[in-house]
Amino acid sequence: MPKLIDIPEGTDVVDVRKKMNKLLSTARSSAKPDKCILCGKPQTSFCNSHSVPQLSLRNIADNGKVLHASLLMGIDVVDIEKGVNNSGTFHFICNECDGTFFQDYENEQNLKSIPTDKMLAEIAVKNILLQLSKRGQEKELYRELQKQFHAYSNLENLEEIKELDVRDYEEELQFHKDIADNNISGGYQILYWSVLPYKVPIATQSAIALSKDLEENEINNIFDISVSVRMQFMHLAILPLKEESVVMAFYHKRDKLYRKLRHQINSLSEQKILQFLNYIIFAYTENYFISKTIKSAIESNDKLAELGRENSGYPNLGFLGPDNLFGIGYQPVGMDEIPNFLDRDWAVT
Repeated sequence: MPKLIDIPEGTDVVDVRKKMNKLLSTARSSAKPDKCILCGKPQTSFCNSHSVPQLSLRNIADNGKVLHASLLMGIDVVDIEKGVNNSGTFHFICNECDGTFFQDYENEQNLKSIPTDKMLAEIAVKNILLQLSKRGQEKELYRELQKQFHAYSNLENLEEIKELDVRDYEEELQFHKDIADNNISGGYQILYWSVLPYKVPIATQSAIALSKDLEENEINNIFDISVSVRMQFMHLAILPLKEESVVMAFYHKRDKLYRKLRHQINSLSEQKILQFLNYIIFAYTENYFISKTIKSAIESNDKLAELGRENSGYPNLGFLGPDNLFGIGYQPVGMDEIPNFLDRDWAVT
């Protein structure tokens, strides 16, 4: 599999990885708030919250470890696998909130029934908390890189863009939290929900701002950074259980840009829906975790590598330049060009 970042020959990769981990650790520490984002109580330490329920990570783990998205992206300087306890974690809320707020959906029996609006709201809140945490870390990482390497000539512009994201995420968080707190019903539109009778090899949970629907109509213009623009999110959750898998995608009805997609999905077979959701995992999020049973299939598939490095159809994570001809002539990877890991053929036994 080709690499996204080529490490010069003779470089001590272990040393580079240590330095990278130290940078990331410093950014994570600096990004921690002084109070719990959910309850508002002052905190000196925060819960090691999981963006994907541990019950699902454990079900695909091998000796307690799962593979990360960095495997597919081909980045040698970050870890490609970690233990369940340290996979997909963030430190943004207190232990009490982490143990009580999400208990409706972080329950295997509840997940096997059609989700209530309260469960969907809890999932949405968890997804947005992860995004807030990531934006905070990115902002601190930029500052650390600037302090150590003078890496940016326009750091203020980068921070301004991140602040717009934070503004939207904070509003989104409060919106879904109110639904969960007050048990409001009737607001969510389920695009797809099913309990598959087999265990898929991928676990993921994420808020995704889709750029296009199945007919290539624009949903979100993710490159529009106007103050007046609010991204609209679809929420995806693929949660392997002991012998089954829960797969769901939903949005809130206020996010009307997804109406066409809902009608399109309603006309598809289950196989095609699963193929589409499988594609979304690799095209839109890095917050997925992989069973080692499909490691060789991922490492040997160049199309998966291409897709994992696309940003809304542009190569090289959207960083265009002379080395990739500014993306001219690049053909985005289609969903039928990659393995559908949600299909029974890839089930974990």
